[in-house]
Amino acid sequence: MVCLSGCSGEVSEQAPPADNPPPLGWNASEGLPVLAAHYMPWFNNPHTSQRQLPKGWVHWQWSQGDVHHDPDVRLDDTRRDIASTQYPLIGPYSSDNASVVRYHMRTAKAAGIDAFIVIWYGPGSETDALIPMILDMAEETGLKVAICYEEKLNWPAYRQPESRDDIVASATRDIAYILDEYTGHPAYLTRNGEPVIVQFNYWGDDEMGPRTILPDEWEKILGAQSRPVIYVRQNLNPEYHPILEGNYVWWTKDTSYLEDFADYSRTMIDKGDLEFFMSMIAPGFDDSGVGGWGKGNRTVPSEGLSILKDTFDRAWRGNPEIIQIVTWNDFNEGTAVEPTLDQGYRYLDAIETWWGERTGRPVDLEDNRLAFADYLEQATPAQMAEVNDAAIEVSTGPSNLEVSHPNYLESLP
Repeated sequence: MVCLSGCSGEVSEQAPPADNPPPLGWNASEGLPVLAAHYMPWFNNPHTSQRQLPKGWVHWQWSQGDVHHDPDVRLDDTRRDIASTQYPLIGPYSSDNASVVRYHMRTAKAAGIDAFIVIWYGPGSETDALIPMILDMAEETGLKVAICYEEKLNWPAYRQPESRDDIVASATRDIAYILDEYTGHPAYLTRNGEPVIVQFNYWGDDEMGPRTILPDEWEKILGAQSRPVIYVRQNLNPEYHPILEGNYVWWTKDTSYLEDFADYSRTMIDKGDLEFFMSMIAPGFDDSGVGGWGKGNRTVPSEGLSILKDTFDRAWRGNPEIIQIVTWNDFNEGTAVEPTLDQGYRYLDAIETWWGERTGRPVDLEDNRLAFADYLEQATPAQMAEVNDAAIEVSTGPSNLEVSHPNYLESLP
């Protein structure tokens, strides 16, 4: 069993730069790792949305314990009081606006991102309703899209299973729905021609046992599908492989975890028990905007580009087939690389620059800003009212790409 945290001992050398990478079958990129970004389509601004959600502000508002953020309140600098430590360059937006998704995808594509991995909360959910538009925008902008399945959908309050058979049945229906409804779209991400689905794990135990789908249950779920699927599970639990083809690591500041994950994944690939793995890069973590989702703030200061650079350098270890940015726009957890009033284009400019140094991809930081200019030209009056007066100046300013603390993660407790 792989050691997942707090491990010690010798570790392998970092993998060489990708100047001679292994051949890949991905249709989002050829010959180099796919650069993906985790994408949240769950935001709603009642002033700009095309839908009428009873909840009004979604994921911009928070009120629990000692943490309260009301976006209807304007602060002294005219920003809305949102549940985030960062403020999007275009202001708090609605995920159902095609113009917003187009701006996101054009900006991401310009910075060298190949794909969005989109969180999905099941058939008929608010996120599900937006997937067709997201796929169409991806095709228009040249991006690929993969769906990220929430394993917790199989548990209250999302599902009400009464047996392990109920868990298998609901997951079987969900995967079939994704395959039937979305994977035929030309913008859907595939590996060797087969569609990719990513999973967020659940946790805990109850009277029915582990609140996760077990390996033998996955054999039943995937065996019942009408076509193959490439399934990528969070974390590394060897008993799930080779039943599931891939695995990935989410944000962590634990360098031992990152090293052991990459080394053990590569060992499993060499043994034929795993087909590929996905590593991660992240700018930091700060969920104080939602008070740690009501459980107390979790904050790891970014120190400028220090965490981003450290995770970027570590992400190549073991030759992953995908490197995932955690995240494009999770403003609640403070992991967004989307342009903001606070950071401008700094994160994206840095990623594009470093990616170019690794891969030889031409670096053009000016085109990262073009989608924002076009968004302003096409924005509705309501959308323009969300754009802070400082946004244009921020969007045209240069990015400071200096890294103040190399190997920063090693200094953290």
